[in-house]
Amino acid sequence: MPTATESDGPLRERGVPAREHDQLDRLLAELRFGTGRDKQIGYAASAAVSAWRTPPRIQVLGRSHAGRTTVSHALALMSAVESGPVDEPDMPDPVLDADIAVYVLSAAPSPADRRVLATLPPERTIVVLNKADAIGARWADAVAAAEQYGRELGLAVLPVVASLAMRTRAGAMTEADLTALRRLAANADAALTLSPDLFVAPGPDLAEREQLLQRWDLYGVTCALAALGHDPGLAPQTLLQILHAASGIDAVHQLLHRRYEQVSALRGGELLDELSRLAAQAVPTEGSTARDILEAYLFGDDARWLGLCAGLAHPGVAHLAAGYRAPAPADADDAMARAARWRAVVSSDMPPAARRAALRVHNGYIRLWERMSSAGL
Repeated sequence: MPTATESDGPLRERGVPAREHDQLDRLLAELRFGTGRDKQIGYAASAAVSAWRTPPRIQVLGRSHAGRTTVSHALALMSAVESGPVDEPDMPDPVLDADIAVYVLSAAPSPADRRVLATLPPERTIVVLNKADAIGARWADAVAAAEQYGRELGLAVLPVVASLAMRTRAGAMTEADLTALRRLAANADAALTLSPDLFVAPGPDLAEREQLLQRWDLYGVTCALAALGHDPGLAPQTLLQILHAASGIDAVHQLLHRRYEQVSALRGGELLDELSRLAAQAVPTEGSTARDILEAYLFGDDARWLGLCAGLAHPGVAHLAAGYRAPAPADADDAMARAARWRAVVSSDMPPAARRAALRVHNGYIRLWERMSSAGL
């Protein structure tokens, strides 16, 4: 479902419907009073609205030992489901039935990874290169590898150290941790962090080092020592934020949020398609009102807004809206300028599905222009 980033007041002033739920509830309430065929149309409309209101489902998948469980815990998403492993001997591949797929790699994509990823729509897929701390000697090496795999796969690939992200989400940097880290940053040999075995080599502070390794992993300890080397006075919460940023999980969250909004918008278009189909099926007879009720909603402001958002999210035209800070125009002039631009897009040579999406965007901006300029009153 399209979500607003502003309060309802400013959006309403700009002609944007602020409460799609109210209009849909009113629609369903009116259909509920129908009889005969109208009642069946009402049941079908209610099912379509319920499906639209269900949050998009996110599926975390990948091969065994890639870190699917760790990535799931690092993302901490209520609607995320971890699937079974891909390419497991004597086992079928998991059913790919979620709205958004988060595919976890821990190295270069294997033929099995490529086979599965080839079946996933790019606009609904995120590829995570987990265990990025084990790739090369520095973070830039992991970024370069992710970019290379992204070019090969034709998908967005993001490096992440999910184990550190999970620790920063679930744990807290204690004063004991900070004291031990400061002491190591001031006195320890840099070679100490070259491997876990070296870090827990026998010595007077072995117990502290073992505790640090258990709580923050070697990559987390290395990042913490580097940060404290620059500023020994860092507070525990500040250091925890640095470790969280170093995990790379924020970029995954941001892309996942964009995918979530895009999928929600596209599902709004699917809802309009289903309601249009039901309106066409509602043959007018004596006492029948289902078609009139559905068409009144479909030509209303709420449906135009849902259609506009669905059109902007359509993969065939989404790149044309990349410069918009938000779907809602700033004022009536901006709405008219956007409508004129999308009218030109509609007139261009493009596939039917993309043209239909562009037409929805054009019609949506025309309606917003009418409301914002009072031309439609």
